[in-house]
Amino acid sequence: MYVMQYSGLLSKQLSTSYIRNGTRLASFGQYKNYGRFLQYRDRVAFWLKEQRVQVTRACARQFEFIAAQRIRRSLQIFHLYTRIWDEVALKEFIKTWKRRTLKNAKHFLTSSIGVTIYNWDRERISEEELNSCTQEIEGIYKLRDTTVICQKCNQRILIDNPQPGIKYCTCYGEKFSATSNADPTLISADGWRPYIERQDMLIWRREEPNFGGLFSYKVYGTFSDVTAEDFLHTQIDLEYRKKWDVTARELQVVDTDPSLQKSDNNGIDIIYWETIWPRLFMNRDYVYQRRWVIDKEKQLIIIISKVTEHPHVPNKPGIYRVTTYWSYMVIRPYTELHQPGIEFGLTYFDDPGVNVPSTITSWVTMTGLPDFLLRMRHASKNYQNYKLTKDANISTANRIFANDDVISEHSVDDESDKESEILDARDTQESDLIEEIETLTFTEMEQSDTCDVSDMSDEDIDIEDSTDEESL
Repeated sequence: MYVMQYSGLLSKQLSTSYIRNGTRLASFGQYKNYGRFLQYRDRVAFWLKEQRVQVTRACARQFEFIAAQRIRRSLQIFHLYTRIWDEVALKEFIKTWKRRTLKNAKHFLTSSIGVTIYNWDRERISEEELNSCTQEIEGIYKLRDTTVICQKCNQRILIDNPQPGIKYCTCYGEKFSATSNADPTLISADGWRPYIERQDMLIWRREEPNFGGLFSYKVYGTFSDVTAEDFLHTQIDLEYRKKWDVTARELQVVDTDPSLQKSDNNGIDIIYWETIWPRLFMNRDYVYQRRWVIDKEKQLIIIISKVTEHPHVPNKPGIYRVTTYWSYMVIRPYTELHQPGIEFGLTYFDDPGVNVPSTITSWVTMTGLPDFLLRMRHASKNYQNYKLTKDANISTANRIFANDDVISEHSVDDESDKESEILDARDTQESDLIEEIETLTFTEMEQSDTCDVSDMSDEDIDIEDSTDEESL
């Protein structure tokens, strides 16, 4: 194609009718009488005809080179602008991050180091919060006097179900109950209202604002057959709780406060707890910080649990993570911490994250909470047996391991003794064999010396020579 265009351009340049800028150019037509110009024209046309393939290839290579150079330059420009915009975006991100960091200065350590370290200094349950629970039992006494004690006859007001051994008030009628009655005098100033009564237990509830009708609960119990120490260890001994708490699917210590000195009187841990829910619901799990302390001077045990976030326990698929949970428990013995007889106060709230009708929630609470406390009571009574069994199993295992070590040592010693006996027997046998060989060779040498060669016949000589050759 390019050869044809070039040939056409030359023919136009050399034609007789071609005029450029108003001036007729010289052409071969003017010199048609001269054969030299005619030969040049024919030679150029013939050359172009013969070299059209090479010219086409050269033009194609030139065009490819130009196209490659332009594509390369375009890519370089694209990468350059990309780098420029990346740097601009990075600078903008750094500026934004700095502004947020300066705005939230107290969270600077977490944001700069990352989420791989738990900030104990910021998340630890404080001493002030522990001290605020020391008067919890006295507060429950006042709550009981104002909500379940009749101001007229000073008798107990019926809450939901009558319990044996208690004389109830009849001032408001025999069918009067504090749960179904809306008398504002039966509600404390903090909003606590009597809710459930079981043997040795009273339970109040209070609606929590901003949680869609959910309630927090306060429990007061008296167990005459349980010690305060056993009641404590029943809750903080996670291995034992897995045995008596049928709703605990997984329960483990995730982290421990590194600044706390190890002691039998206090502890601060991060706990992961997964609870089993009915089949229609997903299981719930909790990540909470638990701090407990034994105050021997005041004869009090305080346990505080609050939900938290820990980088080592991310959310699990198929399990709902509870993000709102807190619990305060105070245990006080009748006499001593190791003697039977305690009274305790438990106040807790959690948001399970499911919208259930209030009737179902009330039924679950009225059946589940007392049953859980009764299981805890029986587990506390059996804790010493569990501990003795555990210690006995550990001592038995240690004894078995020790016996195995002794048996192995004896077996090693016996084997070594047997090997030494075998070696000694082999040595004695070899020494005896060597002595016998020496004796036989010595006697044979003496006999050979006493025998005269001249007395031997030719046959004997031939036989001796043959035996020597065979031995060789």
